[in-house]
Amino acid sequence: MRYAKIDRSTGAVIKMKIYTDNMDRPLNKPFVWLPIEQKAPPVFDKETHKLVGTVTQPDLSDLSLDVPVNAKRVIGTKAVILTAEELQDKIDAKIDNSNNEMARAVELILTRIATKSSRLVKSDFPEKVWERIDERRALSGQPPL
Repeated sequence: MRYAKIDRSTGAVIKMKIYTDNMDRPLNKPFVWLPIEQKAPPVFDKETHKLVGTVTQPDLSDLSLDVPVNAKRVIGTKAVILTAEELQDKIDAKIDNSNNEMARAVELILTRIATKSSRLVKSDFPEKVWERIDERRALSGQPPL
């Protein structure tokens, strides 16, 4: 089990250790060892949320009181909504990640223009090209072609 040595006056972690046996924990000292419990992260939508760390431990600052035997430090995460800027950054990254694929599509289009004598139509190009174009257009808020 992991333990954190806590300065009771500030609540700060002084050091951490792993003990395989039960630890002798004097609970009436200015510094106490609390077991650390790690919570599993919540399920969340990565498109609209992000995880931020959380730490919960009891207020131990009253040195006239012994620390409760069941006191522990709980480390976890919680899902929070992305800011408008973070959402836009995600969209921009998706567009940037598709740039190489779009460059290949443009090369294909220019090659067809250069080698085909009649008017080009949508069916002259693979469906995958149109799927990628529509994905990028959706990211920009435009309708599919």
